[in-house]
Amino acid sequence: MPQKIQNPSDLNDKRVTVLGMARSGVAVARLLRRAGCRVLVSDAGANEALKTAAAELRSWGIETELSGHSLRTLECDFLVRSPGVPTTNTIYVEAKQRKLPLFSEIEVAAWFCRAPIVAITGSNGKTTTTEWLGDVFKRWGQPVAVCGNVGFPFSTAVEELGTEGVAVVEASSFQLEDIADFAPRAAIITNFSPDHLDRYDSYNDYLQAKCRIFENLSAREILIYNRTDLDLAARVEAFAGKKLSFGLNAPPGAGAGVVGDEIILVMEGRAARRLMHRRELSLPGPHNLENALAVICAAADMGVPDEVIAASLRGFAGVPHRLEKVAEIEGILWVNDSKATNVASGLTALNSFNRPIILLAGGRDKSSDFVSVAAQVRDKVKSVILFGEAGRVMEKAWSPVFKSDRVESLQQAVELARTLAQAGEVVLLSPMCASFDEFKNYEDRGEKFKVWVRGDAGPDSAQSDT
Repeated sequence: MPQKIQNPSDLNDKRVTVLGMARSGVAVARLLRRAGCRVLVSDAGANEALKTAAAELRSWGIETELSGHSLRTLECDFLVRSPGVPTTNTIYVEAKQRKLPLFSEIEVAAWFCRAPIVAITGSNGKTTTTEWLGDVFKRWGQPVAVCGNVGFPFSTAVEELGTEGVAVVEASSFQLEDIADFAPRAAIITNFSPDHLDRYDSYNDYLQAKCRIFENLSAREILIYNRTDLDLAARVEAFAGKKLSFGLNAPPGAGAGVVGDEIILVMEGRAARRLMHRRELSLPGPHNLENALAVICAAADMGVPDEVIAASLRGFAGVPHRLEKVAEIEGILWVNDSKATNVASGLTALNSFNRPIILLAGGRDKSSDFVSVAAQVRDKVKSVILFGEAGRVMEKAWSPVFKSDRVESLQQAVELARTLAQAGEVVLLSPMCASFDEFKNYEDRGEKFKVWVRGDAGPDSAQSDT
């Protein structure tokens, strides 16, 4: 566990090393420099984007180094590790051995945050839940910063958010590994499923990182969790603080759930109240109903009126790259689910359509178990086209159960899908893998997919039967 550090008023002239020069690394370096710290940002890479970032940092009076981490990085009062830097990094390991304080970017940003924080983690659904909750607060007229793992750094958000607003922060397991005092006003855990097993020694280690989100909560804060996820429910059972649960059943106590087809909310000491019929939700599928129930719990606990919550549940448009309808061309619906970077989120996507599905899957494997889901995939698809580094691994895992086509790149997968798809069917990009073999990130993958799909047809937006 990281050692604790002084509050921001005591940071002047502290020497700080930031490992990693991606978005959150640049943002936290700037925040600390403005607090009077002497900052060095170090990155093992040296591409053009990093060189541009380094030049910008130097213009702010921040030292930089590229092409590797020198021993200068250890000459500091504490280190901040960007989420993309693994815990096996040599400098990180050496810093731990020297007992140097180590912090995550969200920990540091929270030192400066004057607004209440709602933090969301989980294996799947956390981005949708984060954006949806942000939509609720916007409709309520509250200043809100939707930030964290969604792509807008928390460290940037705190510079723009006063005491009257709310920070809605998506927190990945990587970002939670190095927290010390991080204690959000409300902590939400959507669900658990195997993911990032290329970064963790075991599934248990991954879950422990996720559960750090509530380890510092006191009687003033609240934990909101999915009661139907057995792994999750077991891990929060010992938590003695205030809790709200959600799930696709009747709430046994305080929380949100479903009775018949009615969405119900029960707050402590109050009678159950109906919010709306489940068919009124703007986003389809049971997974989005769970996301909505998490949003309801957090918003209600923060004092948002029921009518505002219901308006958001009816009107929220969803997030890019998550079951995003790209186009309907000659009766074929093309869907961008590039954010599905693990097996569980891919299965969720397959369960969201009533049309025959041509699945595009592949990318960079995260040590996922493709064998155990072969039958589930087979039962949901018309055909599968595999691409990228993981294509061969997935083909081997699924070949005893069904035959798939394999190509080298996503663009080739799109072209093959054009020849296979027929009117009334769905071509679904739901990769179940990371994007880093071909693309900068899942957003880059999704945007290029949309360009390749639309071609000269334009972004037609016909309705589908999801």
